[in-house]
Parts: sequence; C-alpha cells; structure tokens
Amino acid sequence: MRLRDFAERLLHATTLEQKLMPPEGGYAALTDHDPGEPRAWSAPGRPPELEIAPRRHRFKFPHPDNLAEPEMAVRALHTFANHELMAIELMAWALLAYPEAPASFRAGMVRLIADEQCHLKLYADRIAELGARFGDLPVNDHFWRCAPSLTSPLKWVCAMNLTFEQGNLDHAPYFEEQFRRVGDLKTAQILEKIFEDEIHHVGFGASWLRQNTPQGQSSFEIYCQNLTFHNEPARARGANFNPEARRRAGLDEDFVAGMRRAT
Repeated sequence: MRLRDFAERLLHATTLEQKLMPPEGGYAALTDHDPGEPRAWSAPGRPPELEIAPRRHRFKFPHPDNLAEPEMAVRALHTFANHELMAIELMAWALLAYPEAPASFRAGMVRLIADEQCHLKLYADRIAELGARFGDLPVNDHFWRCAPSLTSPLKWVCAMNLTFEQGNLDHAPYFEEQFRRVGDLKTAQILEKIFEDEIHHVGFGASWLRQNTPQGQSSFEIYCQNLTFHNEPARARGANFNPEARRRAGLDEDFVAGMRRAT
C-alpha cells in the first residue's frame, strides 16, 4: 500500500474502526516512492458522533477528586482519546502536506501513527468498560485549529511533538497518580504505558529540532520562533514539571531550562 493512500484513508475515514485500521500488509509493507503533491486538508473525515462540537456544547474536565466516579472517569478518558484521534489525523495530514520531507521524517510519522492508534484503542476500550462509548461526549478541535499555520515539518514537530506531546510528559504521570489514588489501577496502567511512548514521541521532535538548530544557537529559541499563534511554551508543560522525562527524550539543558521558566 502506498503511504499517501494510507494517510488519505486515515484522514478521511468516517468510522472509528477505519481510524484504527493498519495498512494492508502491515506498516513494514508501506511504499513511499510516489508521495504526490502537497495537500494540506483543512478538516478530517469523522463519524457523526465524533464531529467537532460548538464550544457551548463541550463539557468541563472533572476534578481529580471525582475520578472514582465512572461518569467523571469517562469524561477524562474521552478528552484523552480525542487528543489521540486528532494526533492520528494530524500525522496523516503531515504525510500529505510535506511529501518532500526526508524519508526519516515520513518513516517516523508512520511509527508515531501506529503508537497513537494503540493509545486511542486503549482509551476507547476503557471507556467501553466503564459503560460508555467514545463519541458519547462532544469533542473539540484544538489541534486542528493549528493545522493551517504548520507550514513546515519543523513547525509541525514544534506544535505536535514539542508542545502537545511534551505537555503529556507532565500530565500523564499526574493523572496516572490520580487514578491510582482513587483505586482505578487499570486506567493508571494505560497512562503509564502512554507516558513511556510519549518520551519517544517527544524524542522524535527533539531530534528534528536539533537538526534544524544552527550551531551556536539556542534550541529553545528555535522552538519558540517556530510556534504558531495558537500555542506558547506554557502549553508544553504541566504544573508538576518533569525535567528528567525531557532529558530522556533528548531535549538539551538549554531547552529544559527554557521550559522550566515557561509559566
């Protein structure tokens, strides 16, 4: 299967099952000899229950003390699952928007997509175990609002890997702890796995940032210069800042120090 065909199928899929479907023959069988012309789509295909909702219909994220209640746990998991769905779609979008990106970038996108599909299925299955369905609650479109401004692979990794996913280096351990505290060990274990995967995802962005940081310049400054107006460094961290996870991802001390100051 051609990589562009796989990306288009993911992007335009109108069922959750299609969003989770691997390519025919497996990921290793994908070919990329015909990446096509640049095509930056403005919106994804979605099943009706996952169409982007008006702001007035969206729900409030639950307080951590309430996560023992199944309804509140579902609210939190629904938010996390929506982030994974948008990540899958924006990764497919990147494959179509940057056909001339190096092979290493495009191959990296494929590996990240496979992880995000796994994460989305983990969340959707857990939501089902709690008596609900992914799609029962309204979903937002924050990642998608950034897409028109992501005019290069560097801007893409600064938004996705180094902002949204970097933030999860703080958020995932925090919510893992909160779910453990209320006795939901199954959800805590899901968050523990996703945290480890996020280190690799941030590492992909860190590698790309290093390749695009001129010698003698600050990686954190290059990151800030390539953020869109939708984002700022403070979005890339949580209250419980985790510098060691960032070091494990390959971010240098200049970058970690810059993130520590971002409030």
